[in-house]
Parts: sequence; C-alpha cells; structure tokens
Amino acid sequence: MKKVLIALTLAVAGVASAQVGIYGRVGTYLDNTKTGASTVQGMANDLSHFGIRATENLGGGLTARATYETGIQANSPDTGTDTRLGDRQSTVGIAHKMGSVDLGRNVHTHFLAISDNDPFGTLIGSSAADVHNLRGLRLSNAAFTSVNFGNVSANFDRSTGAVGTAADPYAASVIAAVGPAVLTYARYEAGAETSDVLAARAKFGATTVFASASDNKGVAANTNRAQLVGVAHKLGGPVTVKASYGRIENGIKSYNVGAEYAFSKKTYAQVLYRTVEGTSAATDVKQVAGGLVVQF
Repeated sequence: MKKVLIALTLAVAGVASAQVGIYGRVGTYLDNTKTGASTVQGMANDLSHFGIRATENLGGGLTARATYETGIQANSPDTGTDTRLGDRQSTVGIAHKMGSVDLGRNVHTHFLAISDNDPFGTLIGSSAADVHNLRGLRLSNAAFTSVNFGNVSANFDRSTGAVGTAADPYAASVIAAVGPAVLTYARYEAGAETSDVLAARAKFGATTVFASASDNKGVAANTNRAQLVGVAHKLGGPVTVKASYGRIENGIKSYNVGAEYAFSKKTYAQVLYRTVEGTSAATDVKQVAGGLVVQF
C-alpha cells in the first residue's frame, strides 16, 4: 500500500502546474454502547481518513481537479480489514464559479442534505442515522453536477451501471441562502426506492439551529417519515454544546447531547451521550463516548 501511495503522490506532483495537497482526519473515541441487554466497550473510529487533492488552473476561470480519499481504521489498523484505496472518494472534474462536473465516486447530495443540517454532522453519537434513511451515503460510477445562481445552487448526481439495484440511482438537491438561513430540498431515487428531504439551518449570533424532515418510500423496511431538530451553541471561548431530538412515525425516538472543546481550528475533544427508544427493549440504545479529533 505504501508503494502505491508514493507512486500516486509522485505522479500527481509531476504535473508542474498543478497544486497538490495531502489532507485528512484522525478521530478515536472511548465508547460504551448498550443495545438491549448487550454492552460493547472499547475504542471507536470516527470518520478517520486521508486524501490527496490536486488542482490546476486552466485559465478562463476554469480549474481542473482530482481527489483520492481513503478511509482509515485509526483505532486498530491491524484488524484484517482491507484498506481500499479511494473507497471514500475518487473523482476527477472541472470547476468554475458557475458550477462544476466531477466523475467517479463520492457522497451524494441527498446525504449531504441530512448531514449538513445535523449539529453532530452524522458523526459518532448523531441521531440523524437513527431516524433518517441515509441511502448509502455514496454513489459510484457517477457524475456529480453542480450549478450556482448567486445564493441558490442546484445539484444532480447520477450513477450508471449500479450493481444490485432495479434502476440507476440518482440524488438531486436545491440549496438556497435566505438571510441567516440555508434551506435545502433533496431527493433520492432508485427504482421504487425514493426519499425526499426538507432541511434548514440558521445562525443567530453564537447559536445555530437545525431541522430536517424526510419522507422515505419503497420496501417496507425503508418506508417511514422522520423529523430531526437540533441546536449548537458556542458558550464563549473554546466550548460548544450541542443537542438534538429525532423521531420516526413508527415510534422510534432518539436524543443526544454533547460538548466540544476546541484546542484549535483543527483539533478538538468531545464528549457525548445518545439514547434511542426503539420499537422494543431489545432495540433500545444508550451510548456514552469521548474522544479526540485531529484534522490536517
């Protein structure tokens, strides 16, 4: 794997006019999660990854770009789980201030509509995944298109030749900034499987409020309506407190609270508590976690 990374870095760096950078995130938490009568204690990995990003100014306001991002099992890299290079993102594209087109694999805009409007960002301890259907997060063999109109942007992601689906999936969204608020509508569709999301967030001084609602249709297991509301408040200095509440119309409820201490813009510690009231005692969840995140 090291040889592949070195070769890739040298190949990209060999383009004299390109700007190349390496970035990433390492997050590890001490976690205690009880599901029903079963308790799991230990360390948890939280979205750890590294990536290589290259851009080249083509003139006329156009920029060529490529991103190759790989997940890391930060807390226990010798567990035998294969590291698949580019498993998180592998895209190449062209960007302009009016929009962009990227080809490959990446998160889709339907997932971003949920993640961007969750105070916990669908990371560890988030209630968003408990109530909303995230529709797989990513699309492969896909084109990711974005068009910007001032304070409004439209996005369309379409996969081709998807394996195991009745039809090629797509995700689309419209995002509008209105005063202190950002409003989002997103849709995901793959054959009979559909999901519509309405979401919003707004910042008022040190406080940001979040709300999202989803209407999911398809097979019985994925048919529901859900809502999530949340808040993040900066107390002053490095401390931010967060909370959210989510529910599905079938009776599932999820609550969580957390506190974050920022050592810098890229390093922070966090503690959190999450509880899920499932459809039975066997599916109830209680989670307590605390950890450290370093970004670069």
